[in-house]
Amino acid sequence: MTASPMSTPSTACPLCGRDRWMGSKARLLYGVPVCSRCSVGFTNRRQAAFVVDAVIFWVLLFALFAVTGVTDPDTARGAAFFLVPVFGLKDGLRGSSPGKALLGVQVVNDRTGTPGGWGAAFRRNLILMVPFVPLIIAFTLGPGKRWGDTWGRTRVIWKKYRDRTPFAVAAARTA
Repeated sequence: MTASPMSTPSTACPLCGRDRWMGSKARLLYGVPVCSRCSVGFTNRRQAAFVVDAVIFWVLLFALFAVTGVTDPDTARGAAFFLVPVFGLKDGLRGSSPGKALLGVQVVNDRTGTPGGWGAAFRRNLILMVPFVPLIIAFTLGPGKRWGDTWGRTRVIWKKYRDRTPFAVAAARTA
């Protein structure tokens, strides 16, 4: 799937420093070979953050319906239709949603490395409003960028390794 055998001899992973899972098991993350353990760990964090955010959003939505007394299915569907785009703003607060903050990942500007804002959050999450696309995206996170990151000019970083390749943005690496 995202495995990419490396033709170079085994070298240390730029994230964890181990070489045990490098070599033929290394995977590309933002175009940089990292060990399979770090690649899978990062992908799992992103996926788990999305699930946490989705659960929080739907719990809050149903709580809102309970508090306001909305019981009619058509009214609830209509309200959800207008509130679902709010989910697209979830990463706008300093590049973190509740799930991302909990799991130690953050959305940053791809060029400057500064935390993403509301506009970038909406652009990067707009594609998630299309039915079934979130499922497709969940299985294609391995290499790092997803469709929305290109539109929002963002990338997701593992905050623990923020200053290491591949998470250090190009502008910071050339400076």
